[in-house]
Amino acid sequence: MGKRPKRKIVLFLVEGKSDREALQLAIPELYDRVDEEIEVFFPIIRLEDEERGGDITSTYYYDRQGKKQWIHPKNIEDAIYMLFLADFFDKEKIMPKDISEIVQIVDTDGAFIPEEGVQAFSTTSEKGTIEYSDKCIKCTTPGNIIKRNRQKSENLRFLSTKTSIKVKQKSVPFSIYYFSCNLDHFLHHTANLEYQSKRSLADAYARNYIGNVEEFVNDICQDPDATQNMTYKESWDYIKEDYNSLRRHTNLNLLLSSLSI
Repeated sequence: MGKRPKRKIVLFLVEGKSDREALQLAIPELYDRVDEEIEVFFPIIRLEDEERGGDITSTYYYDRQGKKQWIHPKNIEDAIYMLFLADFFDKEKIMPKDISEIVQIVDTDGAFIPEEGVQAFSTTSEKGTIEYSDKCIKCTTPGNIIKRNRQKSENLRFLSTKTSIKVKQKSVPFSIYYFSCNLDHFLHHTANLEYQSKRSLADAYARNYIGNVEEFVNDICQDPDATQNMTYKESWDYIKEDYNSLRRHTNLNLLLSSLSI
């Protein structure tokens, strides 16, 4: 029996089900117009205690020896494989040679703001453990969010400079794009949605563009809060400045524009 032919697979690594639901209809259609043989998948990070997904830039994983490791630039490529891809490859019968590109979609979550921008709730009557605004992050435990931001920003600085990552022994083209402060903030103009609201709005958003991928591209690319007139590097430099990672922005328009040419 001969070798199985190589597939053309593009992986979009997303943080959760609502992210996947919002993007998984329009983006594959866009790639299909580029090359009908391209297959697009949306793996979600899997954590033992979180079925909804998670953020690989601010968490931990168990390495190949079973040891718990906080994720940082030196191990994040291994963590991406272990948390996103290992089980997914088995489930979908995918081999590393099949992967032609990996695109990661992240929320910035205010990771780059000054530490003084992380504040405690002023009264005990305020609800929730974390609340995002354009000017600050309010939370019940500022120290924990500051620690999270340090880890997340370090990993994002590293990933934003990568043009490829290792998947086992294969080097795969890689890029990473952000929604700020999160996907809901950019797509739905609110950064503090409950989980069920995220899911329902994501589903409605995706259905709105069925059969009309041009409108999906135009709505994101022509939005004044998308990173207009910037290169990929400039878009990352911009979001790292001041309080921009709390404000409504995305650089996904750069990818969509390149696919629409």
